[in-house]
Amino acid sequence: MTSSSKHKPSLAAYTVSYDSKSHWSVLSQLHGSIWLKVLPYCIFNVLLTLLLTCFDRSLVNAKHFLEISNQGHSFLSIVVAFLLVSRVNIALGRYNEARNYLGVMYRETRELVQTATVFSIAAIDESAVAWRHEVAYRSLLLLRTAMAVINYPTTQCPAWQVPELNGIERDEIVQAMTQGARWAHAERSEWEVSMRVPVRVAYLLRKTIHSNLLRLADPAYLQVNQENKLLQSVDVFMGGYYGIQGFLMTPVPFPLVQMARMFLFFYVFTVPFVLIGDSSSVIAHCCQAFVLTYGFVGLELVAIELDDPFGDDANDFNNLAVAKIAFEDTYLTILDVDGMAAADRLRHRMEDPNLVQVVSEESWLLKPSATFDESGNVRFL
Repeated sequence: MTSSSKHKPSLAAYTVSYDSKSHWSVLSQLHGSIWLKVLPYCIFNVLLTLLLTCFDRSLVNAKHFLEISNQGHSFLSIVVAFLLVSRVNIALGRYNEARNYLGVMYRETRELVQTATVFSIAAIDESAVAWRHEVAYRSLLLLRTAMAVINYPTTQCPAWQVPELNGIERDEIVQAMTQGARWAHAERSEWEVSMRVPVRVAYLLRKTIHSNLLRLADPAYLQVNQENKLLQSVDVFMGGYYGIQGFLMTPVPFPLVQMARMFLFFYVFTVPFVLIGDSSSVIAHCCQAFVLTYGFVGLELVAIELDDPFGDDANDFNNLAVAKIAFEDTYLTILDVDGMAAADRLRHRMEDPNLVQVVSEESWLLKPSATFDESGNVRFL
């Protein structure tokens, strides 16, 4: 469908947005830019260039006393460029890998609930409705606790304290986390214990899927291949979660980061010493120092941004906001089979009291006629 009016900016920004077609917009946009972070380094190097130039000109008998060979500096630039490019490539590869793992978890949450609903659609009794609710809730809870693990370095909120965790699931999770310390091989941090919560929720979800033999009336219970299909979705989801867990626990090797940064700073902040012997004007020296500093230090700052794509920085990915879209898709699936009361119940259990947003009667969510025009085009209000 095509929009008949300009789309308004979303209230929940998922990451930095920009217009790649506009050169001026890309060059001048400050939101999400590293300009403000790299500018102090550029100013420092320009001031160092001015200071060295003035000092060198004040010398009479020891002209170019502080000059560094341009030839040696050129060889050093090759090493710095190699290390810096390797650093950025590794960071970008890790960023794309983390993004793919997130996509897997979002996809399998939707697929699991939809598949379970379709397989059990013939059963409309109270037990079947309760089974579908439990599958949907635990699927969403699995995704929510995984997002809590990802966001823990920023929020400092362990996965067992998320407001969406309630009912018997909360009791079982808290009990398991408490008892786990008894058999621990070493003292675990709160974050390490939090990482176990999605694993435990996945276990509960698998138990719910297998319980269809007892809770769905014959012949509505799942066939072996159908049950395996649902269990496979849980397996794929957990593959994405374990991938994210590996991303969080294994940063870029420290020796590479250290070597790259040492060579980078040594190269960048010795540029003014090389320019002493150049015959160009002071303004040209300052411009060259500014551009080189912006280019090399700026790339290192970009790599640092890519190293940690989750959190509350401008360039960080709002993974929880995207997860809530999967929540909403699940509500619609339950609505289609079990009705509005079942969808409302699931929505209530996944509600965060601190962020609740009530949908008014005038909202386009409750009045589809206000969302589409007569031609079927979407109208953003």
